[in-house]
Amino acid sequence: MNWLFPGFLAGATLIGLPVLLHLLRRKPRQVVRFPTLRFLGASALRDTRRNRWWRWLTLALRCLTIVLLCAAFARPFWGQWPGADGHALVIALDNSMSQQARGRWDDTQRWALGQLAALEPGDQAALLVMHPEPHWAVPLTTDLQRVRLALEAAVPGHHKTRYAQPLRMAAQALAGTPAAARTLVWAADEQRAGWRGTDWTQKLPPGVKFQSKGIAPAPQRQAAIIAVRKSSQSVDALEVTIRQFEPAADLRRLTVHAGERELATHMVPLRAGDTPLTVPCTWPVGTAGLRVALEADDLSADDCAWVASPADIIHRVLLDAVPGTDFVGHALRSTHKLDGGGFEPVPFSDHAWPLDYPAVLRHDTSFRNGRLEQLEQFQVGGGAVWVFVGGGSAQQEWLMRQGVRVSARAVEAEPVHLRDWDVEHPVLDAFAGQSLLPLLEVEFYRGFNLTGEALAPIAQWPDGRTAIAELDSGGRRLLIAGFAPDRETTDWVAQPSFVPFVHGAIRWLAALRDTREDWRVDDTIPLPEETGVWRALDGPGLREAVAVNGSVRPRLPGLYEFTGPRMKKVFAVNPPVEESDLSPWPEPERLASLESPATDEATSRVSTVPAGLIVTENRQQLWWWLLAACGCALLAELLMANRTTL
Repeated sequence: MNWLFPGFLAGATLIGLPVLLHLLRRKPRQVVRFPTLRFLGASALRDTRRNRWWRWLTLALRCLTIVLLCAAFARPFWGQWPGADGHALVIALDNSMSQQARGRWDDTQRWALGQLAALEPGDQAALLVMHPEPHWAVPLTTDLQRVRLALEAAVPGHHKTRYAQPLRMAAQALAGTPAAARTLVWAADEQRAGWRGTDWTQKLPPGVKFQSKGIAPAPQRQAAIIAVRKSSQSVDALEVTIRQFEPAADLRRLTVHAGERELATHMVPLRAGDTPLTVPCTWPVGTAGLRVALEADDLSADDCAWVASPADIIHRVLLDAVPGTDFVGHALRSTHKLDGGGFEPVPFSDHAWPLDYPAVLRHDTSFRNGRLEQLEQFQVGGGAVWVFVGGGSAQQEWLMRQGVRVSARAVEAEPVHLRDWDVEHPVLDAFAGQSLLPLLEVEFYRGFNLTGEALAPIAQWPDGRTAIAELDSGGRRLLIAGFAPDRETTDWVAQPSFVPFVHGAIRWLAALRDTREDWRVDDTIPLPEETGVWRALDGPGLREAVAVNGSVRPRLPGLYEFTGPRMKKVFAVNPPVEESDLSPWPEPERLASLESPATDEATSRVSTVPAGLIVTENRQQLWWWLLAACGCALLAELLMANRTTL
């Protein structure tokens, strides 16, 4: 038996405490005779001797409890603790997309295999693969052939380069082995993008040697297609953006394919930086998507990009009529150019309102007579409603029945601005990661305060009263704005920020999913909760269809199709843009600085338990049985202590 933390066994010396107390309270040297004790018979003497044995047994149980508790904390296991000899080598393999550059992968594999071949029988080795997430292809083992086969079978993917996390994992694994020599073999191309965000002050554990293959040279010819979409100006054109790295100027052939069929070919001149192009191309009827390709260069993985057939979906929004300029209607119609479709305002009908259309209500007549009955039916059925408060009596009465009280604000000499925006609310998704200054600068000349226990404020007036809020209405979505959307009330309706706000609010009301089209490898693509089929239509890795739901994370670029009970959609997934920049790390001397300074042998060892032994101990869990035995001994000691005293 071995121990993970043998230092806790020193606590067993505490058994001396109950022994000492027992000896201090032993039988006194001077015997005092009491005359009345002579009337006690021989049975009383026998009981006294029996109690003495019980006391010795109680003492033994107390000592056993202490020993078992210390042994449990020392974490015992059945196995052999490795000796502090031999060589431990961890290969951290960079399999990102940049390794697909001409010659890089073969050089990296060949060099790593050479480092592995230098080990002797009995040495340990491990293979850590960096992407898509750092994981152990082979943990530390003396089976060097297993590591060699895994290294030979590895292939580069289409993932972004990230060095910080695999560097920590490899260092921790080496810190946990007592081998005499420990080496981190860094099999990477040292791409500049991979080292961004690395904390260079955090050194490798003492005694760990960092061995790098060296910085790969920059490519001689490299360009990448970083964006492609259907032109918004012409139905027979694509908008393509190409980023040129090397050389400073080049002439490249660009082709457009629909599956195996070539649709167009163009020779395009490129200059350093981004070159936007409008490529004439007729989109074939019934085609799910197109592939745009450059002739191959030093990195062919980013010479292809895909674009999915745009879904010309227009979502309807019920919108009441107002006198004067209809700013909300203009804001809805301006969303038609957005990817995934936009919104089209439609008037209210005299029949039941469609429940899948959100309703925007601004005029007091929308809350009167027959229109009020339709509104009540719409709301009971689960319809989503957005109310702009104009101060009409019928509107205020309806809001009062929803638990919302409306009061007009006093007219001030200077315009006021909204504050305390809830940036986490979905209606502000269009402003995520952007400055909120356009919202904070909007001027209001008049408005209404909203009060209600079920209101969740989204924005407030300068005095802290609620201006825009969501109402928790039994699971139904109700958005209330304490102002009218006209120029007499605010200048917001004429500001550019009004359109994205209206767009975000309607999307939230209609519970629409993300319409993003520019998906990249390793992005999480949201899908319906109902299970559907995900399959590749075009790309470098055509695989069998799989059942997915909720979301999917593609590992390869290409054209994919999701088919579910209520949805069928095509997704274009392209390589990560930053991975196309093959610029090497500009400070190679910093790689050598990762090693800790040389110290004497006593301080170069890290008192860390080998990871393999931790796994073995966790599997056996002998400490749990020792704690259980400790509890039983403690219970028995309590029972004994109640029957006798020391």
